[in-house]
Amino acid sequence: MPAGGGAITEVLSSIGRISELMFEGHWHAFSKAVESLAQGSLRLNQNLWGSMGGGGGSSLRGSSPVSSGYATRGKQIESKFAK
Repeated sequence: MPAGGGAITEVLSSIGRISELMFEGHWHAFSKAVESLAQGSLRLNQNLWGSMGGGGGSSLRGSSPVSSGYATRGKQIESKFAK
């Protein structure tokens, strides 16, 4: 008998190639999505906490009190439930 494949062998090898390409494609798409998510999280962390995630710099931008202290009330707040 000649050494070769039949129809079933050809079909199975085609299914194997197709499933391999699908697996690689899905894995590539998934890895790109995870990479984008990681970059977005890093960008958010840099915007929220300046020095986190390699942002560098110890100054806190946008802090209203001097050098990120606590804000104080300008007037007394009355409770609306007090009688």
